[in-house]
Amino acid sequence: MGSQEDQTSRLAQATVAVHGRKLGDESQFGAVVPPVFHSSTYRFSSFDQMRRYSRGEMPDAFFYSRYANPTVSEVERTIADLEHAEDCVVTSSGSAATFCALAALCQSGDEVIACDSIYGGSTKILTKLLAKWGISSRFIALEQITDLSKIASDKTRAFWFETPANPINRIVDLSAVAAACRSVGVHSLIDNTFATPVLQQPLRFGIDAVMHSATKYLGGHSDLTAGAIAGSREFIGRVREISILVGTTLDPAAAYLLSRGIKTLELRVRASSNNALRLAQVLSIQPNVARVYYPGLEDDPGHQTAARQMSGFGGVVAIDLVGGEAEAEILFDAFKLVSTAPSLGGVETLVSYPLYSSHTGFTDEQLKAAGVSASTVRFALGIEAAEDIIADVEQALSRI
Repeated sequence: MGSQEDQTSRLAQATVAVHGRKLGDESQFGAVVPPVFHSSTYRFSSFDQMRRYSRGEMPDAFFYSRYANPTVSEVERTIADLEHAEDCVVTSSGSAATFCALAALCQSGDEVIACDSIYGGSTKILTKLLAKWGISSRFIALEQITDLSKIASDKTRAFWFETPANPINRIVDLSAVAAACRSVGVHSLIDNTFATPVLQQPLRFGIDAVMHSATKYLGGHSDLTAGAIAGSREFIGRVREISILVGTTLDPAAAYLLSRGIKTLELRVRASSNNALRLAQVLSIQPNVARVYYPGLEDDPGHQTAARQMSGFGGVVAIDLVGGEAEAEILFDAFKLVSTAPSLGGVETLVSYPLYSSHTGFTDEQLKAAGVSASTVRFALGIEAAEDIIADVEQALSRI
């Protein structure tokens, strides 16, 4: 009989999301849903057991919940399996996961290279936080990735990118990034939040590690804050050490909500992706919309690459309005069903204005590089009926 890991690897994503690594196991009392372990500390049965734990002879034992917790460990195993990773560590937010991953790779004097089209919070971690400890950063355009061997220096430790990228869905070729990073010995890390493991498994293309803002699609109900990093056992061990030391451990109650949300991940992601494609098609013929950014549209510059490496195109649609902030204000104030909120991945449809959310405080040069302007609006599609979402967007656009 094969190992439990082997059995899990043969299951479909939707099945892994529901059952995790416990498929076939009998839980205590026959509970279908694993319990939440709120305990902050765990007793030893003897002095010798305490000694053995301190020597590292009991790696699977629980000691203190900042180090490990049964509820947290369960969801970590599930995410690792979904991403086809050896291990995973979850944290208190996506930003915490980003920081811990980069801190595990870099020290003073090192450098991180990143795409110039990434989440604004990640840019600020690189430029405002890591810079304080002497870790420098450089940003490059998508077209420069294949030239990484010429751009990277002996101080470059990591390449950070997203695909689809926040907020305008720029698509990056995963295989090209993996090859470029391998050629110069640089660790490749992707923010896979927009795609989720349902639509894209970057490690299968040679990417070294995957980050998720689990607040978004993995949690899926706008009721928790969490992050995750998945990758090799050795790398995740280093990330986990940073997370334990700085205290970014995920609370067990949030871990339980995250585990529950993941059970419906496949259904929700497929539904929001279908809604996004339908909305993108409608927006592409609206007179008040200058441009639609969605890789599911055949004329999108990233369509062919996305079709090759993704099994769907995601639930986020961005547009440039005809006009600027004045027109955007009229649009936002006219929505009735769609809510104005700075997030994505929940069951409800949200709309945000990157200039006043993810990219607040950016310079004009940074905004131009990210493709964000006063005309840019981002829709994060929920799972409502597509016709209701479309009707609300159309009536709001008609007010401009």
